[in-house]
Amino acid sequence: MRFKLTLLLLVCASVAQAQQNNLPLNRNIYNWYEPALQAQGTLFHTAIKPYRMAEVEAVVSYDSVFDLKRVSNDRFFGKVWNWIGYDTIVGVSTEDFHFRIDPVINFGAGMDLAGNSNAVWINTRGISAMGDIGAERKVSFAATFRENQGDFPNYLVPWIRYYNVVPGQGKVRSFKGDKFDFANASGYVSYSPSKIFNFQLGHDRNFIGDGYRSMLMSDNAVFYPFFKISTTVWRIKYVNIYTEFTNASSLPPDTVIEVTGLPRKFGSFHYLSYDVCDWLQVGLFEGIIWPANDSTRYRGFDVNYLNPIIFFRPIEFGLGSPDNAMMGATIKVKPVNNAILYGQFLLDDLDVAAARGGDGYYRNKFGIQAGFKVFNPFKIEHLTIQGEMNQAAPYTYAHKEPEQNYVHYNQPMAHPLGANFREFIGIVNYRFFERFYVEAKLQKATIGYDNGPDEHFGSNLYISDFDIPNFPDSYGNFIGQGLKTNITSTDLRGGFLINPSINLNIEGQIFMRNFSNENETIKTTLFMLALKTDLFNHYYDL
Repeated sequence: MRFKLTLLLLVCASVAQAQQNNLPLNRNIYNWYEPALQAQGTLFHTAIKPYRMAEVEAVVSYDSVFDLKRVSNDRFFGKVWNWIGYDTIVGVSTEDFHFRIDPVINFGAGMDLAGNSNAVWINTRGISAMGDIGAERKVSFAATFRENQGDFPNYLVPWIRYYNVVPGQGKVRSFKGDKFDFANASGYVSYSPSKIFNFQLGHDRNFIGDGYRSMLMSDNAVFYPFFKISTTVWRIKYVNIYTEFTNASSLPPDTVIEVTGLPRKFGSFHYLSYDVCDWLQVGLFEGIIWPANDSTRYRGFDVNYLNPIIFFRPIEFGLGSPDNAMMGATIKVKPVNNAILYGQFLLDDLDVAAARGGDGYYRNKFGIQAGFKVFNPFKIEHLTIQGEMNQAAPYTYAHKEPEQNYVHYNQPMAHPLGANFREFIGIVNYRFFERFYVEAKLQKATIGYDNGPDEHFGSNLYISDFDIPNFPDSYGNFIGQGLKTNITSTDLRGGFLINPSINLNIEGQIFMRNFSNENETIKTTLFMLALKTDLFNHYYDL
C-alpha cells in the first residue's frame, strides 16, 4: 500500500467518476453544481438530497465548476499554498482502496450588540474520513466526528435550554453559565451494485425538495439512523427511507440518560420522482411514524412498513390504523433555461365530512411551499437569486399521541417553526474571482404561539392535537392564531473559499433579527468572523 498526499484535482476528478459517496448536504456546496443540474433538458432528480458524487459527475465535472490554477512550487510559500488551497491532508490511493482524512473546524468569534452586549463564539474540532473499496468503487464510506463548545446569541440560549439541544447538532451539557458543550457524529456506507440500485446504511440526514426549506423532510433535526434504497430507472427515481427517531420531549436540561435510553419511534418514507419531460419534474411522497411501544406491547420496527410500494400505507390508514400518516407532492417547472419554479404540498390530515360544518376545521392539516430560483441572471455568472414562501396550518405534523409527532430529538423534521406559521425568504448568492463569495438572506415569518400552559393554538408539535379548545368541534382555525408573533431577520455574509475539497472558508457575518409580539421584543445584532469547514446546513435564523 502506498501512502501519499493526494492532489485535490486528482481526488475530485478521478475518484468521483464512480464514487458512491454523497456530496456534503450543504446549500453553498450545492450552489456550485445547481446551474448545470437544473438546466433545461438535463434529467436529474434534484429534489432527492444528498446527491451521490457519481450521479453529479455524470452531468457536470468538478473541473467545469472550478477553474483553480495552482501556483508555482518553486518557492516555499507556493508549496504551502498549494497544500492548503488544493490538497487533502492525507490520502491513500491503491488500485482497490482509496481513503482520505481531513480536518473539520469552526473557529468563530463575535459580538451580539443588541440589548446586553455579550461575546459569541464557537469552537469546533473534528475529523472527516471518506473512501472507496474495490477496483470498481461500488462501495464507499464516510464518517465525521465533531466536538464543540459554544456561547450563543441571547435569543438562542433559552431555546437551547428548554429543548436541551443545539439546533441540528445534538444534546447539550452546560458549562460556565450559559455556555454549552456538545458533540456529534455522522457516517454511512454506500453500495451501488449497478446503475439502477444504491443502498445506504448510516447515521445522517436526508432532504426532499428544491427549496431552502422542505415541508416534507428537511435536514433541520440532528442526525438519525436510516437505511435508504434508491432505484433509478428510465426517467424515474424511487427512494425508500427507513428511520429510527428519538422522542426527547420529556427530557429536561442536563439530564443523565438511564441505561434504557430515551423512547424511540420509527419512520418509513417513500418518494417517487418522475421527469415528465425536459422541463417538468413531479414527485409523490408518503411517510409513516409509529412508536416503538404501544399500550400493550413492544412493537419495534413494524415489518408491514417494509413494503417498498408507494401508496401501501394510505390503504392501511383508511382501515383505521392508529399511526401518523402524511402524504405529499412536489413539482418543478423549468420555464426557461437557468430558471426553475418549484413547490410542495403536504397533507397531514383531512376530514372532508366534518369540515362541511364550517371553515378552519382543526383536522384539515396541510403545508405549502412555492418558490423560484434564477441562475446567472443578467448574464452574470455564478449569481443565484431565490425567493420562497412556506406555510403550515395549525396542528400540522402533530398527532393525537404526542410521541408520534413528526419530530426527532425535540426538532421538527420539516420546517423549524413547526406549524401555524407563514414565512417568506429571499436569497441572493454570488461567487466571483473563483474563491470569493457574498450572500444576502432576508426572512419574514408570522407564527401563532401559545400564551400559556393551558393554551394550544397549533404551533407546538409536542402537545396532542386532541388537547385543543372546543375539541372535537374546533372550527375557525387560521394561520397565526394565538399569540401572533413576527420574526424578521437579515443575514449578510462574505468570505473567501480557501479549500473547495473540504469547503474551508474564512467568513464574516452580520446577522440582525427582530422577534416581537404583544408580550416582548427581542432584538439581535450579531457580528461574527469565522474560519470553518462548512459541511452541513445550520438553521439558527428563526
